[in-house]
Amino acid sequence: MAVSNTTDPESTTIAVVTIRIPCGADGDLVTDAEKRLSRPETIDDVTIDELDSIEPQLSATLITVEITVRWATATGEEEVRDRLAGVSGLESVRRIA
Repeated sequence: MAVSNTTDPESTTIAVVTIRIPCGADGDLVTDAEKRLSRPETIDDVTIDELDSIEPQLSATLITVEITVRWATATGEEEVRDRLAGVSGLESVRRIA
């Protein structure tokens, strides 16, 4: 019986991103950020590991979070940036590890 490795380190990416959450969004900031980050078809799965900062603005709140993104196949840093660019409200990608 073959054993599959479901924790292949090359199919996950850890990143720190800043995302804009509109005022009046449903749920809490972290849940809404996770939903937004998971929406694009180019992203397989996202988990928010840590909330780094909250910066209230006039019509939205900027939050910086550390995320783990899971991919179906190994993905390079430039491709990760391209895929994250499709996230609505993404302000910046601060770090990719």
